[in-house]
Amino acid sequence: MAPDARSSIARYGRLFGLLLVLVAFDVVAVAAAYVLGHVFFAIVTTLQFNPDMAAMILRFDVVPLVPFLLVGTPLTLVAQSVFGYRMTLRDIDTVPTEADGTDLAADDLAGRVAKLAHTAGMTPPDVRLVDSETPNSFVASRPGERTLFVTTALVEALDSDELDAVLAHELAHLDNGDSFVMTAAGFLPTMTTRFVERLFEDADDSPLFRRLRGEAVDWDFTAVAKSYNPLMVLLFLPAALPAAGGLYLASTACYRLLSRIREYAADAGGVAICGSPAAMASALETLTTDHRPDSDLRAAETGLRELCVLPYTIEPEPADGTDDPDRFDRIARRWDAVCTAVLPGSHPDPQDRIAALRERQASLERTG
Repeated sequence: MAPDARSSIARYGRLFGLLLVLVAFDVVAVAAAYVLGHVFFAIVTTLQFNPDMAAMILRFDVVPLVPFLLVGTPLTLVAQSVFGYRMTLRDIDTVPTEADGTDLAADDLAGRVAKLAHTAGMTPPDVRLVDSETPNSFVASRPGERTLFVTTALVEALDSDELDAVLAHELAHLDNGDSFVMTAAGFLPTMTTRFVERLFEDADDSPLFRRLRGEAVDWDFTAVAKSYNPLMVLLFLPAALPAAGGLYLASTACYRLLSRIREYAADAGGVAICGSPAAMASALETLTTDHRPDSDLRAAETGLRELCVLPYTIEPEPADGTDDPDRFDRIARRWDAVCTAVLPGSHPDPQDRIAALRERQASLERTG
């Protein structure tokens, strides 16, 4: 079998495996939503003094589980494909992009990417230059749309060959198909986080919780009616938090393990495009020594970091004096500390990647 054929089979096999893992977690997420939905409506009917209806709902036979999974899983996949990509673009667009010389640098990047894509036999993706002090790059995609993001700090840190190597690395993610899977996979942990945050916000803003904190509360019926029932939120939290927390940990662990696996393949694919393992190794050495950001790689939040060439957060740090955490911010920080301790890293050790690239370069020199 020809090497190109073997490479294609390996690439499609890896993509199929990634898709299977994504579908498996979607099934688990839909099943969790099925259970929580029943619990939620059971609480609602109980508070409406209809215990018989609540008991019927908790028998879990009002809506059969299997049809719910068969319908819900494909819908979740569609939502991931559409909204995962949108969330990624929206999150990165919050970073300013008005640095001096941005237009010229963006034009140069677009030209470089087009040339490398032509070498790889690919259609060039859209290219966006992000004004950030963190040197990083990543790609996000869904069927019919692909975008490559590069920060100004990365352009400034690397020489021409190193920059081409990193851009080729990102194009390899697109060519392998894993950028689509990863963009979609980031939807589940992100939505789980927002679901929990919304529960806490609703609980925190409710008259009951404000009164428990000792605040003066105007028990105006209209104001209370416009908010969630405080008692309903209080009863739902014990069921929702363990389920959402467990789903977040499991989906994020899977997301990060997928991220680790795909980096070596993208390094190899990028080398095949740009032709220089040494340039990619040199780029990684430059980015992990002289230009490592002050915020440690562990401080980067789930979402973009798994897509990036290195696990550095691109979001700007809060200015001094503006970070005044309330009770729920402190809870969130403790949760982040637990996640940091429990969850796997999102990327292989850069030194391992550099060693693999150096060995590939040595092999090319021996055979050349």
